[in-house]
Amino acid sequence: MRTISACARLLREDDPDTAFTQNAIRTKVLTGEIPHVRCGNKRLINYDTLVEYLQNPLAAMETSAPQGTIRRVG
Repeated sequence: MRTISACARLLREDDPDTAFTQNAIRTKVLTGEIPHVRCGNKRLINYDTLVEYLQNPLAAMETSAPQGTIRRVG
C-alpha cells in the first residue's frame, strides 16, 4: 500500500515516458475508479492494482462500480 505520490513516483520509475500523472491518479481515486483505503488524511493504493488498472481500464470499470452510482448493464 502506497500513497498517491509514491505510486506516481514508482510509475515514473517503471515507465519514464508515462503521461499518467499524480493528479490523474488522484482523480481516478476520488472518482472510485481505482480502489483505495483511507488512513487519516491519506489515501493508500495497492500499486499492483494500479498497474492492473492501467493495463486494462475497461475491465476494471465493468467489474466494480462505485457505490451509489448506476453501473453499466451489458
